[in-house]
Amino acid sequence: MSFLRNNVKKVTIEPDAAELTPLAAEARHAVETRATKGRAARRSIVYGQAVAFLFGVALLVFVINKVGVQPIFDAMAQIGFGFLALLAIIALRHALRTLAMSTAVPPEHRGFHFLQAFFARIGGEAITFLTFTGPLLGEATKAALLKKSVPLGVGVQALVIDNLLYNLSVALFILSGACVMLISYDLSAVAIYALVGIASAASLTLLTVAWAVNRRILPLTSLVDGLVKLGLKRKLLTAKREQVHLLESNVYEFYRHRRKAFFAMIGLDFFSHLVSVMEVYATLRMLGFDARANVPYIIESLTKVINFLFGFIPATIGVYEGGTGLILHTLGYGTATGVTLALVRKAGTVFWTGVGLLTLIWRTVPGAARRIADRYPRIKKAMDNLVLSNLTHRPARTFVSVLGVAVGVLLVVFTVGLAHGILRERGRREAGVGAEIMLRASGTMALSGAQPFNLDVSVADELAKIEGVRAAVPIGQN
Repeated sequence: MSFLRNNVKKVTIEPDAAELTPLAAEARHAVETRATKGRAARRSIVYGQAVAFLFGVALLVFVINKVGVQPIFDAMAQIGFGFLALLAIIALRHALRTLAMSTAVPPEHRGFHFLQAFFARIGGEAITFLTFTGPLLGEATKAALLKKSVPLGVGVQALVIDNLLYNLSVALFILSGACVMLISYDLSAVAIYALVGIASAASLTLLTVAWAVNRRILPLTSLVDGLVKLGLKRKLLTAKREQVHLLESNVYEFYRHRRKAFFAMIGLDFFSHLVSVMEVYATLRMLGFDARANVPYIIESLTKVINFLFGFIPATIGVYEGGTGLILHTLGYGTATGVTLALVRKAGTVFWTGVGLLTLIWRTVPGAARRIADRYPRIKKAMDNLVLSNLTHRPARTFVSVLGVAVGVLLVVFTVGLAHGILRERGRREAGVGAEIMLRASGTMALSGAQPFNLDVSVADELAKIEGVRAAVPIGQN
C-alpha cells in the first residue's frame, strides 16, 4: 500500500464505447469532431503562411533578376557604414512609439520604466513582422511581456488605444502623401486612378471613424452580439461580452478624461512618421540622390499602403521590394533604386527584429527552463554544470554575449560581401577596356573612381608617337 500511495498519481477509467448512453456518445463525438477541426484549421493556417512566404520569396527573386544584381551591389557599397546611422534612426522611431504606448497606460498603473516598454515593443514587433497574424499576436505579446508591471486588462486597453490612434494617423498620412503626389507629378492614367483610390479609401476610413465616435458605436460588442444570435461559440462569447463592452467604452472615455495624453500620443505618432521620412531621405542621400522633401514623404506614405495590404505575408518579403521599386520608377528614380532602398530598410528592420527575438528568448527561456527543471529532477541535476547555470541564472549577460558575437559575425559577413562585390565589379570594368598595356600614375591602384585624375591627357599623344604603338586612349573613371 505504501508503494502504491507514493508512486501512483492518477488513475483514469475509460468506459467502453458500447457502454456509453446515446447522449454521452453524441457529446463525445462532438468533442472529437471539434478537436479534429481545430487541428485541421491550425494546419491550414501554417500551410497558408508557408505559401504566402514562398510567394513573396519568388516575387523577390523575380524583381532582383529583373533589375540585375550588380546595380544593387553597387548601391549597397555606397551605403557602407552609414547603415549604422539608419539603425539609429529606426531606434528613434521605436522610441517615439514606445513613449506613445507608455502614455496610453494610466499613471497609477505605469509600473515599468522606458527600457522595459522599449524591449516589450520590439519583441511584439518581431512577432508582427515574422508572422501573418500581424498586430493581433504582436500586441498580445507586448501585453504579455508587460503583465508583471501592468494589469493585463489595463495593458490590453492601452495597446488598443495606441493602435487605434496610430492607425488613424497612418490613414491621414497616406491621404496626404497621395494628394502630394497627385499635385506634384504628371502621372499616367493608371497611376492617377490608383492614387485616387488610395486617397478615397483613406478618406472613407477617417469619415467612418468620425461617424462611429459621434454615434458612440461599439463595433466589437455588436459583432459579439451578432455571433451569439447566430449560435457561434455562444457560451464563450456571452462570458466575454462584458469585457469587450467595457474595453470599448473605456476607449471612448479616453479622450474625455485624458485629453492631454490623447494629443501627446497623436503628436508622438506623427513625429514617428516624420522620422520614417527622414530615414528614406537619408538612404536616398547615401545612394547619391539629391531628393526634394516631398519625394521621401510620398515614398513613405505609399509604402505604408503596401505594408497594410500585404501584412499577411511574413516580413512582407517580395511585395515590399517590388512595390517600392514600382513607386520609385513612377517617381523617375528607376526600379533598381527602389529595390535597393527597400532592401536597405528591410535590413534595418531585420536587425531590430533580431533584437526583439533575443528579448523574447531572454524573457521566456529562463522561466521555461526552471519549470522543466522542477518537473524533471534529472534535467535539474544536469543543469548544475557551469555553462547551463550561466545561461539560466544570468540571462542579461548571456544576451549581451550573444548580441556581441552576432554583431561581429554580421560585420564580417557584410565586409567580405562588400569587398567581393567591389572587386568583381572592378575586374569586370577593367576587362571591358580591351587594352594590352595600361599606364597609371604613380601611387594609383587600378581604375578606381574614388581617385583623382593625376595624368594629363597629353601623355596619350606622346605614347602614340612611340614605335609599335597603334593607339593610345586616355581613360578616366568616376
